[in-house]
Amino acid sequence: MANVYHNDRLIIAYASMNQSSKDWSGGAEITWKDDGQRRSHSIGGLTDRFKSGEDSEKFVINLAKAWIDSNP
Repeated sequence: MANVYHNDRLIIAYASMNQSSKDWSGGAEITWKDDGQRRSHSIGGLTDRFKSGEDSEKFVINLAKAWIDSNP
């Protein structure tokens, strides 16, 4: 699991391994405060697969950063 701040938003990225194929997929939760309220956006259900959990987390962190940059 990785926690990264980007433009005042927290990205919590995670990787999970498929037991049968031994490959990894990732997901992320993005959280921030807006007018005193907690907001969040989830990234999941990705079909991209990786050989390591670290590669999977790096991929989803980049996706989350792109989402943040396009949703100021």
